[in-house]
Amino acid sequence: MKFHLKLNQEEAEAFVNFANSVKPDNVAMADFVKSIFFNGVRSLEEELTTNIVKHMEDNREEYEASGFTFDTSGKLTGVDEGTASGSIDIVE
Repeated sequence: MKFHLKLNQEEAEAFVNFANSVKPDNVAMADFVKSIFFNGVRSLEEELTTNIVKHMEDNREEYEASGFTFDTSGKLTGVDEGTASGSIDIVE
């Protein structure tokens, strides 16, 4: 798979300056860029997960009715698959 990222001249210069400052000498540029990309994806995933859990905890009653479980302090603990409503279809 290949990604193509189009940067304007200022963004491209900023990236080259950044890469030249922090990229270890023994790491190829392609590997460095992959590392930045995957770390960014992981960070975004963590942020989204945190936001989803917070939303669920803030709307506890609605999610409990759908089969999600919470502890006595209101923290999300899981889902009761036996009572969960709805379904998820995976399409490939």
